[in-house]
Amino acid sequence: MVTNTCPVCGQPIAIDDINIQQGVGLCRACGKLSRLADIADQPTVDPKALAKPPAGCSYEEPLGGGLVVRASARSVGSALGALALCLFWNGIVSVFLLITAAGVYTNVIGPLPTWFPTPTNNNGNNSEMGPGMTIFLCLFLTPFVVVGMGLFMVFLMSAIGRVEVAVTGSDGRVRTGFGPFNWTRRFDASMVKRVIAGQTAYSENGQTKPLIRIEADRTVKFGSTLPDERRDWMCAVLHVLLVTKNKTSRTALGLSQFARG
Repeated sequence: MVTNTCPVCGQPIAIDDINIQQGVGLCRACGKLSRLADIADQPTVDPKALAKPPAGCSYEEPLGGGLVVRASARSVGSALGALALCLFWNGIVSVFLLITAAGVYTNVIGPLPTWFPTPTNNNGNNSEMGPGMTIFLCLFLTPFVVVGMGLFMVFLMSAIGRVEVAVTGSDGRVRTGFGPFNWTRRFDASMVKRVIAGQTAYSENGQTKPLIRIEADRTVKFGSTLPDERRDWMCAVLHVLLVTKNKTSRTALGLSQFARG
């Protein structure tokens, strides 16, 4: 990773042009002074790497104008792990859901059909729950069902999910999801100050996950589900497109041409 780059134009800043005591760096290309914190945060990489997207990544400029940067969240390992956890969790919850469904049916409609699989009492008859226990189970199981649905969504995201950043004029949109199901967040592309790597506010197994931060009129965080290589590429490309906004750099990086991963 190259860290000493200008946050204004994206050109390298020589070590001799960095003043540690003043905490600034001078870019000879554009003549601008920048804070060292901003210089160090730039997610630039080898231009050859930007020009050749990793598998699952793409950049395009639609005929109507604007730009679209995509990265697939597909990961065989993550999908298999999420599927195993999803089946385990929902398999256990489904047993209790079946018991609850039997209670609802008994209290609302009537006796259960003989074929309905429910626990039996010592006499071999289907055990029945009263209205109070049925309502309690419905409320008690709600968070477990929500967690199960969340695990299923994680599996789908790991199997067919994607992250897309689309910009048309000053209208910027970040879409995360799969198929027709997407979570869209908007930002003002003309007010983008930085595109940097960040960390999630939550943690898994005591560790936070890396993500991408777009700081504009609002801060948009995304990309925690992406594999590292795709997330790094997307972060670097968005920095070139939204922060430096340097057409010469874009052409040199091969971003003016349609590329598909």
